[in-house]
Amino acid sequence: MELTRTLNSCKERSLQGWYAPNITGDPSVGIGSWSKEELVRYLKSGVNHTTVASGPMAEAIQNSTSLMTDADLNAMAAYLKSLPSGSVDRPTPLPPSDPRMLAGSVIYHDTCSACHGMDGKGAMPLFPALSGNPIVQQSNVETLAHVVLAGSQGVHTPTAVTTPSMPSLSWRLDDQQIADVLNFIRNTWGNSGSVVTPNEVAAVRGEQ
Repeated sequence: MELTRTLNSCKERSLQGWYAPNITGDPSVGIGSWSKEELVRYLKSGVNHTTVASGPMAEAIQNSTSLMTDADLNAMAAYLKSLPSGSVDRPTPLPPSDPRMLAGSVIYHDTCSACHGMDGKGAMPLFPALSGNPIVQQSNVETLAHVVLAGSQGVHTPTAVTTPSMPSLSWRLDDQQIADVLNFIRNTWGNSGSVVTPNEVAAVRGEQ
């Protein structure tokens, strides 16, 4: 019973317009691909090999975990790494020939590739990798749409004083274009994500 409550607390949920992702050991949408050392680094600095903390998680790291002792962070990381992945079904990726993928690839090349790279590997610690990124592949696209629409500011911590940012693209891209580029990102470089619709993007836009 206690394990069930623990796993339920780790499931995805929406908070302040951001969708908190799975933090179990699933390798595609959770933290299964992160080593214990990479998890400690993320909790301490807000940055690791894949991602940069933003939104409510940036606040949690800046005001809490970045101030913890290394012993406490290692204990947290050990606990999180002990959580089983559960059962997560990966959707079949959209084929490159899909019209949404073709449209999204053009938008990505023109708008995103300068920072995140044509290979989706980014340029850490400033620009997160999109290839293999659990946030990119999670079932709910609220966070991704929020970042594209509103932009994002990275966390400032004692060990990561430079705070990378992403500009808002809501003025430049309509709901269909954002859905297309997200579909491209979620189904390229080995990623596998469910289809994003313009209505989903519009719902996020309407909440801002």
